[in-house]
Amino acid sequence: MFMALKNKSRSPEFRQDLVSGDWILLAPKRGERFEYKPRAPMELAISKCPFENPPKFHNKPPVLVYRNKKGDDWFLQIIPNKYPAVEEGKCRPAEKNGFHKTRAGVGFHDIVIYRDHNRYLADMTVEEIEKILSAFRERYIDLAANKCVEYISIFHNHGIEAGSTVPHPHSQILALPIVPPDVSHSLRGSRRYFDEHKKCVHCQMIAQELKEKKRVVYKDDGIVVIAPFASRSNFELRIFPKKHSAYFEKIGDREQVHLAAAMRFVFSKIYKKLGDPAFNFFIHTAPTIKGRDYGHYHWHMEILPKFSTYGGFELGTGMDIIAVAPERAAEILKK
Repeated sequence: MFMALKNKSRSPEFRQDLVSGDWILLAPKRGERFEYKPRAPMELAISKCPFENPPKFHNKPPVLVYRNKKGDDWFLQIIPNKYPAVEEGKCRPAEKNGFHKTRAGVGFHDIVIYRDHNRYLADMTVEEIEKILSAFRERYIDLAANKCVEYISIFHNHGIEAGSTVPHPHSQILALPIVPPDVSHSLRGSRRYFDEHKKCVHCQMIAQELKEKKRVVYKDDGIVVIAPFASRSNFELRIFPKKHSAYFEKIGDREQVHLAAAMRFVFSKIYKKLGDPAFNFFIHTAPTIKGRDYGHYHWHMEILPKFSTYGGFELGTGMDIIAVAPERAAEILKK
């Protein structure tokens, strides 16, 4: 479905991300035929769903279970992925392989399964989302205690276009023996800004966004949600705690309630305003490496709806083309 979106400015504009230094291309004229793409349906009978009754499909026993409010059934459970990207094993350093370098693919790959087969994040209450965040934190802390783990990625794929292969609502947790490239890129940018200005770049961004108000989608005492100035996808959103902290796992109970409320607002708006598109969300947090100073960093959550497929320009240049200005995206979502 195509829908004309009127941007205040129709002139193309390059925008640079303050942290990474990467450029994006804002092309407002393309927004005149912006295509809303509801996620493709994923039909799977409950009787054949591997997450409806995990033991029936020979999944390993859960490592963590949260009961529902009544206590008569499970609300979520975290199980080891039956088809993991990394596997538990002996932690070994990187090795030279001719001109190349390799390292054993050890780590942990979990699935966070939610009980209801057809009930997604946009349908959940603040209390339920808070319980999910508690499970994320508990499992994160458990995995971070492993000496081999350097980074823990918490993410969620909603819809086929976002990489989901099972329609039953679930998130994933990967604990890795390395710090991934995108995270390293973000950390370097944060450190570079801090060394130059002696201030957190994300705190500065938050203060500026709250002052300008043009890209703020949601705010309360503990959380602010913005459409980033140099968004990487149409309607990209980032959720920041107002209080500076490098580590997601150190979030306080009160702050977690604020985060759950912000997530509830965001997911319901994406569903209602954008027609339930596919999307990814993930948490960017400081690595678990002991003895290193990541105090300059500011953890946050990024949400990227999927409205287009990368073409030759994006793949060949590493630059995203955005049709909907973040300022316009904020207007639409916060109405």
